[in-house]
Amino acid sequence: MLTQEQIDQFHRDGFVRIPGLFAGGELDLLRDAADRVQAEGVARDGSDHLYKKVVGRDVYYRSERMWQRHDIFQAVTVKPQLLAMVGQCLGHPFRPINDSFVCKLPGGNVPVEWHQDPPYYQADAHRDTFGVPNFDVDIYLDNSTVDNGCLWGMPGRHLVGKIALEQFSEQDLFDRFGAVPLEACAGDVLFHCLSAPHGSAGNRSDAIRRIFYLHYMAREVAEQCYPNSEKTKAAIGQAGTAVVAQMLETRKRMGFDTIDGTEVAWTGDGFSFDGEPHTRPWHWRTLIDAMPQDQIAALRTLKPNPSTMTPEPRG
Repeated sequence: MLTQEQIDQFHRDGFVRIPGLFAGGELDLLRDAADRVQAEGVARDGSDHLYKKVVGRDVYYRSERMWQRHDIFQAVTVKPQLLAMVGQCLGHPFRPINDSFVCKLPGGNVPVEWHQDPPYYQADAHRDTFGVPNFDVDIYLDNSTVDNGCLWGMPGRHLVGKIALEQFSEQDLFDRFGAVPLEACAGDVLFHCLSAPHGSAGNRSDAIRRIFYLHYMAREVAEQCYPNSEKTKAAIGQAGTAVVAQMLETRKRMGFDTIDGTEVAWTGDGFSFDGEPHTRPWHWRTLIDAMPQDQIAALRTLKPNPSTMTPEPRG
């Protein structure tokens, strides 16, 4: 369970790291399955693997549709403690919508340019931050450090909507606007808001860095922010309900703890959290309405902003 301080940090900064949520056999199975997916991607075996060209060569860096590859990716998606923490920060019923695997190979040197995630990423977007929290859940399979290309984020800018990051150089975005490295250890989980600016440098070290990404979403966000996404429509409909049922059965079959007897329940609208502390509905709208317009304008135009967030010690 998250403390009220952690929930407040998440809503203030747009990021919160949860140390050691995955450990033991669960983490071992995740890492073993990731090894197999990584080997397939490097060998160009199968589909839904992605590559970036670096100095004239294609370097593997990502795979999609992890739920369809190995049972463990389904099982961890419905881990009760993780669902409870998502519910604490979201404040609405929610469903798993999407999953991805990002792999920074040793020496691969594949950067991820500074960006905001959809629906804020288009250069011509003029979208305000939606009033219901919307964030990614990043499960770290390896230690993630500055040396091997950890995520960097700009805290405190997730509530102001689309930011014109494309007007600045990558180096300026790392150096000028309060960006901080979000280092983590294997088994840690990071919540990061889709509207929060974030990016990472390439991995030039000898250490691998891998993350299993999950995206849980409230129906309100799905319907109003992604109205044209067939994948999202399916996830909040009957097809998505069937997928969740399979995930819950898979977790039970693998011998892991389930949501039975916890403060997490599966309802017609999705997973719900019935405990304390938790976020109130439409909380981001409340926070945005309380922000002075000149503060929103300053944050949106990337005027220098003293960071409200300091990197947490790893371990």
